[in-house]
Parts: sequence; C-alpha cells; structure tokens
Amino acid sequence: MKKSGMIGMMLLAALTAQAQWKITPEAGFNVTKYTNSPAKIGYKVGAAVSYDFGESGFALQSGLYYVQRGEGTIRSGHLHGLAKDNEGKEVNVDSYLLKDGSIYSMYSYYNPNSGYYEYVSSEMPVGDILYQTASFYQYKTRKGYFQLPIMARYNWKLNDQLRFHLALGPYVAIGINGKEKSIETTIDLQDEYIGSKNEFENDIYDYGYYRFDWGIAAETGIEINRFSAKFSYDMGLGKENKYGEIGCKYHTASFTIGYSF
Repeated sequence: MKKSGMIGMMLLAALTAQAQWKITPEAGFNVTKYTNSPAKIGYKVGAAVSYDFGESGFALQSGLYYVQRGEGTIRSGHLHGLAKDNEGKEVNVDSYLLKDGSIYSMYSYYNPNSGYYEYVSSEMPVGDILYQTASFYQYKTRKGYFQLPIMARYNWKLNDQLRFHLALGPYVAIGINGKEKSIETTIDLQDEYIGSKNEFENDIYDYGYYRFDWGIAAETGIEINRFSAKFSYDMGLGKENKYGEIGCKYHTASFTIGYSF
C-alpha cells in the first residue's frame, strides 16, 4: 500500500510539474435562438483560462466572458370591436389572426361592480362585429451576461504548431443588463387616416426576470501557434422567472478568435 501510494504521489507530482497555465483573450459573435422566438445576433468577448496537464492532453478550462443574448423581433396584431350577444348586451371583441390562417376571438363584458373587463372563457354567439381599431405590435429583447464556464478539455497535438481540442462542462451566468423594446401602432378603422404610434423601452429585470442563469457548454477549436479559432455552443437550462421551469430555454452558437499568452 505504501509503495503504490508513493508511486501515485510521484505520478501526480510529475503531472503537476508539467502543467501549464494559459490565458487566451478572445472576441467574436454569436447567434441565440429562444424557444418560440426569432434568432438574435450578439457578441461574445472575454478570456479563457486553461490548465494543461503536461503532455497527457487533458486540461481544465474556465474563464470569464461578456455574452449578449436576446430575442429577435416578434410581431403580432389584433382587431378590437364591439358586438351584441343574444340578449342584446354589448360585448367587447378582440380578434387575433393565427399562424394557420384562422381567427381566434376573445369576448369580454365590462363589470361595473369590479371596474374591470371580464373575459368569457368559451366562445359565445354574437351579432355582427363592428371593428373599431387595428393594433400592431413589435417586441424584442437583449440581455447581457457575465458568464463563467467550467469545462473538461482534451487536446490533440497534430504537429508542433497545430492543436485541436474539445471541451464540455457547465456554466453559470449573471445578467448585468437587459432591455426590452416594444412598438405599438394603432389605427382607427372608423377613420383610416387617424392612428398613433408608441415606443417603449424598459429594463427587462424590472418585470420579474431572474438575473441568474446556468446551462451546459461545449466547445471545439483549433490552435495555430498562439492564435486560436473556436466554435462554442451553450444550452440555457435555468428558470427565467418564478413561474418558469428548469429546461431548455435557448441555444447559443458562438464563433471567436483569440491569442494565447
């Protein structure tokens, strides 16, 4: 036991003696695709820190990055009007055009006791609808994170100047900024030349979004002397807000170039 223990310590000492630290500042762009949203282009900048265990090919890699993510422009619209039900009671109607070409309508009454419009959950018979306004919406978001990956890495030395690597592991991220921008355009259908356009820009974290995020990262790349080109992939798994669930929320593909010291 003592002999095998000494041999193990000697091997560990030999690996540690040959281990090398390497810092690689890098920058590039990424594309993020959130579920049910258009893709968004952003950028990634930061530095990787790797710890190579000699000539074994194995390494640990971490670092710190600023990563932009977001949702591309989401467009929607609806018609608002009035109608009467079978009892002659006035009903508000909001109609939405769905992707399959069908129209979905929601009906509501004004309740004077509560002071609110109360939606009727099931479809109800109404008379002819007099549409009054048409509203169109555009919505997009952008978020900025400090991201810290912790990955196991393996290097293949192709020759004295060329190396190829693969890396895999988890990451954690903290949102440091985030904006949502929306544009609302409303047209009065009773007079088609009268309308309004409103633009809003808000901090997305004021609406209950969590700053903390986490997921799984994978990376592959090639190094020529001190220069490197990397392709990385992030899959976000964290909850976006208190009503969300753990699961795949987005995919981010990044391409960066760097120089090692």
